[in-house]
Amino acid sequence: MRKHFILLLAAISMVLQLAGCGSDNLAATETTIELKKNGSVVHTIVEAFAEEYYDLDELKSSIKSACDEYNELAGDGAVELGSTELQDGKLKVIMNYKSASAYAGFNKQALFAGTVQDAYNAGYDLNVTLLCADSEVGAVGKEELLEMGDKHMIIVREAVDVKAWDKVLYYSDDVIAREDDRTVMVTDSNSLTYIVFE
Repeated sequence: MRKHFILLLAAISMVLQLAGCGSDNLAATETTIELKKNGSVVHTIVEAFAEEYYDLDELKSSIKSACDEYNELAGDGAVELGSTELQDGKLKVIMNYKSASAYAGFNKQALFAGTVQDAYNAGYDLNVTLLCADSEVGAVGKEELLEMGDKHMIIVREAVDVKAWDKVLYYSDDVIAREDDRTVMVTDSNSLTYIVFE
């Protein structure tokens, strides 16, 4: 059922993009992964939605079934449907995850959240160059990163807005800063993106 949910969302997105009904590029209305200080993840999915093609109740039922199926293996509360809202042709689905690993497991997408030291210990290749959010400061590499062992890091492989619980300091070159200093837009879904924050 989880696969059905993911395919249904993908189909909704594809059909409506072909119809020319995309999002309006406002940060508050974009699909976003938000990392909370307690380790949980809130995934807000925003898509155009044509009721003549899809049924909202069917979608909600599919999502709940996918959550139940995943929780049987991962543990109760690993993933939950928060809410669904349909307004002015826009569908907003809020999904709550107990952890970044629950998000990664459910969505079959890479997502890591922890300290820089945690990322290194987990085997992530930190031989990367990251740009500083403060444009007056140059880029940093692996040596500088390892000196920031207690700073927090998000690693993702998905073109999506990412919101940290504190100010973003450094990021990969496929990232665009948003007006909010805690939120960035990842533009490349083909490689790992690194985001360091306070």
